[in-house]
Amino acid sequence: MKALRKKSVLLTGYLECLIKQCYTKDKSDPQKPYVKIITPSNVAERGCQLSLAFSVPIKTVYKELEKRGVACDMREPNVLRIAPVPLYNSFSDVYRFINILGSVLTASQNEQA
Repeated sequence: MKALRKKSVLLTGYLECLIKQCYTKDKSDPQKPYVKIITPSNVAERGCQLSLAFSVPIKTVYKELEKRGVACDMREPNVLRIAPVPLYNSFSDVYRFINILGSVLTASQNEQA
């Protein structure tokens, strides 16, 4: 169990780091879609799930992620829950999700325009 929890903390931390690096609100480009992590950063206060709030319509993001094979949970009005599960997800899966998320945000922004 300790090994699973350790991998869980690392996977979720990796996901958190990549989201903050790639999809934080950019003050120099206010039109750019962004993602805000609303789950506590303290690992003792969370499991493997991150709740993400989006600047673009959540239904569009959810549908686009589903089309690309990403399993997640939608909570209206603007939250998706993403959980890299240590039993079957890898660091490569997290990285792949970040790339998919980028294409989804672009598609969502284009649909809004």
